[in-house]
Amino acid sequence: MNELKLAPDIAARLSKFIRSDQFSIKNSSSKSEYWKYHADQLSIDLDEGSASVTGAAGFYVPPPSSFLRRIAGKVLLALKNPSRATNWFRRLVSRYFSCMPRLMTYKKAFDAVMSHAEISDPDRSRFRINHLDLVKLNGVLPTSKMIQQYYSSWSGYAANDSVINHYYHQNILRKYVGDKKINTIMEIGAGNGNFPALFFHDWAPVRVILVDLPETLAIAIPYLSNLFPDARLIMPHEVQVGALADDFDFAFLTVDQLDYIDDDSVDLSINCDSFQEMTHDQIKTYFHLVQRVTREAGLFFTANRVEKIPGGPDSFMVDQVDPPNRFADYPWNDGNEILAFEISRLIRLVQLDDMYLRIERIHK
Repeated sequence: MNELKLAPDIAARLSKFIRSDQFSIKNSSSKSEYWKYHADQLSIDLDEGSASVTGAAGFYVPPPSSFLRRIAGKVLLALKNPSRATNWFRRLVSRYFSCMPRLMTYKKAFDAVMSHAEISDPDRSRFRINHLDLVKLNGVLPTSKMIQQYYSSWSGYAANDSVINHYYHQNILRKYVGDKKINTIMEIGAGNGNFPALFFHDWAPVRVILVDLPETLAIAIPYLSNLFPDARLIMPHEVQVGALADDFDFAFLTVDQLDYIDDDSVDLSINCDSFQEMTHDQIKTYFHLVQRVTREAGLFFTANRVEKIPGGPDSFMVDQVDPPNRFADYPWNDGNEILAFEISRLIRLVQLDDMYLRIERIHK
C-alpha cells in the first residue's frame, strides 16, 4: 500500500470518475482471465488530501527515497496486516532454500548489460543493439547508481525494478529517436505510470496519452498527479464525446475511448508487459490503434514476453480458457520498418521467461 498526496480538486475529479459510467468497461474482450482477477486486486481509498493505493499486477509504485520512511512504511504495513508481513518473510527465507536458479538483481543486470559485460551476451552485430555506442548518447544513464541518484533527485522515490527496467528502455529509445522532436506519446497498458513519468520529466515538453483499464487508470491518476502536481490532466469522464482536447499533459482514456485519439497524432506508441496478458481480440484492436494514430515515420516500441498464458490465480491447477500470447504471432504490419528486434538482455538475467524488444518505424 502507498499513500500519495492529492490536491482536493484532483481527489474530487477522481472520485467523480470512479462513480461515472466510464468506470464500467463495455468491451467484452478487454479483460483476459488474468485481468478479470488482477483488476479486482487494484484499490484506491480517497481521503482529504491523500489517496491510499494498492495492487499487484500493473502496480509498481516505487518506495520513498528516504530509508527511514521505507522502514516506517514496512513496519506500519506489518502492524495493519500481519499476514502480509508473514508471507513476505516466508518468501524471503524460501529464496535460500528454493530449487529455483539464482538470478541477478535488476541493478546488477542493468550494469552488466550497459557495460558490455560478457554475461550479457554482448555480441557485436548490426542486428543487435550496441550498448557501447548507447552509453555515448546524450541523456543515457549508463549505471544503476546514476539512475538511483538522478531519479530520487526529482521524484522523491527510490528507483525500483520497474523504474530501472524503463530507464533501460528509455536508453534504447534515445538511439532511435535521435534528434527528432517527440511531442505526443501514447502508452497502452501503462500500469501506475512509471514509464510516462520518465518521459514527462526527461523529455519535456511532451504530452502523454495513457490507455488502460479504468481500475488501473484510477491508480495512475493519483500517482502521476502526486509526482507532477502542476500537470494538466484529462480524466476519462471529462473527455468530450468523439474528441480529445489538445491542452493536456496527461490524458487518461479507457479501452472504450480509443476512437477519441486522432489519426496521425502520436509520435511514439508504446506497450510494455501487457500485450502478453490480453485477449487475442484486444491485441488486434491495439495494433490497429497504433497503426492508425501513430504518424508516418513515427515509432512503435513494445517489450513483451516471448510467450505467456494470461491465466487467473488458479493457472497452476486448472486448464486456462485464454490461449497463449506469443510475441511472434502478434498481428505485425508488414509495411513497417523494423529498427530493433531482440531478446531483452536485461530481462534474461533477472527472470526465467525471456522478453522480446521491438522498435518499428510506422509506414502507412
